[in-house]
Amino acid sequence: MKRRDVETKLNRISRLLYRLMSGSTVESSKLAEEFGVNIRTVERYIEELRMAGVPITSSHGRHRMAKSMLDIDYDYTLSLTAREKKILLLMVVLAKNYFGSLYSKDLQNIESQIINSLSLDSFYSKYAYYVQCYSFLQPKVEEVDIRVVEAIEEGIANHVVIQFNYHNPNRGWQKYTVEPYRIVFSDEHWYLFCRDVERNFKLFLRLSRIHAPVISTEQSFSMPTRQEIETMLSKVWGTHFSDREYEIKIWFSKRVARKIEETTRHSSQKLEYNDDGSVVCTSKSVVTKNSYPGFYRGEATRRYWLQSGSKEG
Repeated sequence: MKRRDVETKLNRISRLLYRLMSGSTVESSKLAEEFGVNIRTVERYIEELRMAGVPITSSHGRHRMAKSMLDIDYDYTLSLTAREKKILLLMVVLAKNYFGSLYSKDLQNIESQIINSLSLDSFYSKYAYYVQCYSFLQPKVEEVDIRVVEAIEEGIANHVVIQFNYHNPNRGWQKYTVEPYRIVFSDEHWYLFCRDVERNFKLFLRLSRIHAPVISTEQSFSMPTRQEIETMLSKVWGTHFSDREYEIKIWFSKRVARKIEETTRHSSQKLEYNDDGSVVCTSKSVVTKNSYPGFYRGEATRRYWLQSGSKEG
């Protein structure tokens, strides 16, 4: 059988399985007409799925998935090309580096499944090897409690205020009551972006410092829209957030201008080139004078920013 014929067959079986998994009843005659094959070919597809362990019940040319199977959290319908699997495999490897112990078993299982899938055909197995061409330098790995993450996810999804104990290395134990907005990765750490209900301001809290249990208060809140949250996060510099926005101009000499061109440090960044080869970088963010030393190795074009808190945007 030619490779194109195999791919066409797999595509048909994938479409058939998708309908069965969605709870639909399919008819052999209608499928045969849709696929451009005879009824016997459709019946053969059904039988191959049964042999693969998919529980299908049939009666008079009508087929459906066994009800017990529809209640299982498992998806047979994912249909990806070899190249897409390679990209997904790269994402899994990247996730293993950045999630640390969080979801480690799940990620290992996903990685194995993808590699096994690619290894079924020697023509496609090269894509699994291509992943070995990449290396991800190990970032800072911190222990995050999966119970904490899942409780926060529930709070975000259900728009419910949550409470937890937080251990700050400098201030000790603190109790927070917050409206959870997003789980954010920044500056090589995982954070919860939220609004402190009691103090009425938004902030970032390190996930590894949040201790279980995370308690749902059953008190609902009005979640900002996705666009509003993205707008708030676009103002963040590292993990600094404030409702006040600043415009900051930094001058760089010709010697370091090329390095500045190579990297976009913030989504609002704009570069202005001078005749002498130097460059002025303008950004709008919530960076404060306390975080200025790590902002850039450049020179502020407005020195008073260091004393007055910069010019508000």
